[in-house]
Amino acid sequence: MDDPRVYLAAERTFLAWVRTSLSLMGFGFLIARFNLLLHEQIRPPSHQTGRIATISPWVGFAMIVFGVAVCVVALLRHRDYIRRLEQGIANPASSIATPVVVAAILALVGLAMAVTILTL
Repeated sequence: MDDPRVYLAAERTFLAWVRTSLSLMGFGFLIARFNLLLHEQIRPPSHQTGRIATISPWVGFAMIVFGVAVCVVALLRHRDYIRRLEQGIANPASSIATPVVVAAILALVGLAMAVTILTL
């Protein structure tokens, strides 16, 4: 493929996934530190503070690891796409599985955080 626009579009897509992974990692850090905000601002009853303090770091850690995994998957997808372009495949097929998995996991984490906030 000689058209540079195709390569540039693939590069923009890759960079969008990298930005997404960085956002997930930042969101994970925020979740991990969420219990500090609760201790300083809201001061919930002690039995609930302990529950949030135990869950928050682990959910945050999981989101950071998920962000790293998204970055690695984006790199592998980009590399495969570029290889197929170099092999002469005009418009290589892309799987929709990765965006669906990312959206589903984010929806579950968001729902879990909403329930946690409501149960304080």
